[in-house]
Amino acid sequence: MRLRTRGLFSIRRLRRAVADRLYGTPFDRALALAERSGQREFVFGWNRGLGDIALGLVPLFARIRARFPGSRIVLVTRPDLADMAALAAVDDVVVVAGLARDQPLDPLRVARAQGIAFQGAPAVFADPDPTRWLDGKRTTFPPRLAWSPSLDALAARFEIADRGGIIIGAHVNSETAQYYGYIKDWPDASWRELIARFPAERGVHWILFGNAPSSSFDCANVTDLRGRTTLLELLAVVRVRCRILLAPDSGILTAVYYLDGEQPLDVISLWSDPRQGILKQGCVSPNPALHHQALVGDRDDVRSLRVAEVEDALAAGIAAAARQGAPEVAHAG
Repeated sequence: MRLRTRGLFSIRRLRRAVADRLYGTPFDRALALAERSGQREFVFGWNRGLGDIALGLVPLFARIRARFPGSRIVLVTRPDLADMAALAAVDDVVVVAGLARDQPLDPLRVARAQGIAFQGAPAVFADPDPTRWLDGKRTTFPPRLAWSPSLDALAARFEIADRGGIIIGAHVNSETAQYYGYIKDWPDASWRELIARFPAERGVHWILFGNAPSSSFDCANVTDLRGRTTLLELLAVVRVRCRILLAPDSGILTAVYYLDGEQPLDVISLWSDPRQGILKQGCVSPNPALHHQALVGDRDDVRSLRVAEVEDALAAGIAAAARQGAPEVAHAG
């Protein structure tokens, strides 16, 4: 029965791919209809991953802007995605309090209930499918998250020891592993060993990022900001304070990678599946001063990455950063 189900699924996918090639995807057809009707308002619902706003929605928004100058885009989403949505160059962000991830959503009804008025009947994408709609077109409109330099001032709220060394940001847990069928996170024990190999005596200070302090990292040269920042504050700290970022495939990695604005930054990413995220997208960062190195675990398992391998990559990044000097962004406050 399982093999038969897989076979039917493959047949459906093949038929869908053929129909998309012949007649266009549902997104293509919706844009064609909007062009014929003169509609210039578009409503999207999004209740999935943080990183997919940049990876999937932003390129779709860019297609709309290119085809319909002066268009209006409304995004309806849950509260924890609002900061990323604000960077996605939409006109209105509507937040649904209490919305659980993957819960069905009627974005037009919600937008109207919260006072958003429309001139006519907008094009509505209640459950966008960027994976399908961007197939073969991922590099046509590269993701770009708008960043205002004024947002750098958000970093001033956090006291971080600055002794003239290299500050390393670390996102030690993707915090979304339960939504995927594979391991996304490097083990805590490996993180602890890596951090121990770069103590203050090596001119290093660590900043930990994430939604919550799920495990303890008790080191004198560690500032733990997990659970203490909004996404915008986190990104400001990375820009203003950090010279290096280590992160698994995650929404934070994606946000940092696609943040628009030149700032020297070495990014070391840790992967199980290189066919996902920013590696699948295949687009360069809009930050021309960002250098990225991806470390992929053997047999698609990030846990197989040896601490010594990550240590070597980090040591090389520290040496390069030391030669180039400290970040140029002024520390607000």
